Amino acid sequence: MSTAWHDEIERAYTELEQSQQAIAQVQHDMAGRTTTVRSKNRALSVVVDAQGEVVEIKFHSRGYRSMPAPELSALLVETIAEARRQAIAEVASMFSAVLPPSMPIMDMLSGTADIDEMISEAMRQIPDLPGTPGAERG
Repeated sequence: MSTAWHDEIERAYTELEQSQQAIAQVQHDMAGRTTTVRSKNRALSVVVDAQGEVVEIKFHSRGYRSMPAPELSALLVETIAEARRQAIAEVASMFSAVLPPSMPIMDMLSGTADIDEMISEAMRQIPDLPGTPGAERG
């Protein structure tokens, strides 16, 4: 194996380890992280964890008792949705600091990312280094 190829592998491995450590730190920072959103009418608050799961609903007055059921239901759904949006945005922001700029973080978090396309794109970006399989392509 050539020295240049060996050095390239060592550099890539070091970058991989650094990336893994950075991602592990983000995951650690997310543990226990919550997002709180108060409803528009200030009657209730919703707390979600970093995954957007509802962990608490607080009623700040007894006003909800006199609200028609459809109105209370809509208020809860709206407030939960906003809390989830904010939590996902925070997680995306945290990961954007450690992942490549081309990574579709929001698509990944929302479950709409095309993993096959991401892998194909990553493979297209690998340079054809002398001595590597497929370097004779062209």
